[in-house]
Amino acid sequence: MFMTSALRKIHAPVALLGVCLLAACSPTRPPGDLFGAANRQLASARQASAQTYAPLELRFAEERLSQAQAANAREDYAAAVRLARESEVNAELAAVKARLGKAREATDGLRQQNAVLERDLQAHGEEGFR
Repeated sequence: MFMTSALRKIHAPVALLGVCLLAACSPTRPPGDLFGAANRQLASARQASAQTYAPLELRFAEERLSQAQAANAREDYAAAVRLARESEVNAELAAVKARLGKAREATDGLRQQNAVLERDLQAHGEEGFR
């Protein structure tokens, strides 16, 4: 009887440890808002005109999100998380590049206007100041 009681005391923690190990090895779902965050970043990039100013980065972000969704469907959650985060970062890069492209265009436009004003000032300025 003593032996059976001692075995039970040992087997119960071992069994509990085994269950815990199996639970730890099972795939865990990615954070619920992971795809939502990537989709919001893509929408932000599109709204910033990334398709014009950063088409490669935007396409890469879209492809990564698609790959993340496929990985999630096959329950490869680690890959899904990694790919979704890559999508989010690339979409953010696309949005930043799009804003930069717009700023450069605006700067170029102002430079052209400034050049026209300088030409007008040089052509007519000397006469106007006398």
